[in-house]
Parts: sequence; C-alpha cells; structure tokens
Amino acid sequence: MNEREKLLNRVRMYDLALVDVIEYLDGHPKNSAALAYYNKMREAFDKAAAEYEDAFGPLTARETDTRSGVWHWIDDPWPWEGADN
Repeated sequence: MNEREKLLNRVRMYDLALVDVIEYLDGHPKNSAALAYYNKMREAFDKAAAEYEDAFGPLTARETDTRSGVWHWIDDPWPWEGADN
C-alpha cells in the first residue's frame, strides 16, 4: 500500500466514524459522550483530509482550485481508471 492509499484510507475511516455518530446523534441529540466523540472524529477527519489534500490534491470537486481559470478536477484518474488501486 502506497502513501496515497494509506492517507485515503485514514480519511475514509474517519468519514465512516462521522457518518455513524451523526446517525446516532440524530436519535440522541443530548448525548454528551456522543457529541464529544463527534468532535474528536471531526477534528481527526479534518486533519487527515488536509494532510491528504496537501500531498495529493482535493478530495472532492468542491475543493478544486479554480483560480487558474482551468477545471483541474478531471486531471487525476477516476476510480475505474485505477485511482483506487
């Protein structure tokens, strides 16, 4: 597994944890332990995402830099072109 895959797996891991705790908080909005866990996972996700984006570029099209006047989001291979391998 190369560095890009390792970083992307960390981002995915924290993203899944966030999805799970968000669903739990939807039903238990006053649970302080769950809210603390959400905050911890959100911080970890933000850090992992920033580390990935600093090294390999944006994770989603929303973070694409368009200041050059060019849409670079399509420059990397898509998952079916081997980006996830």
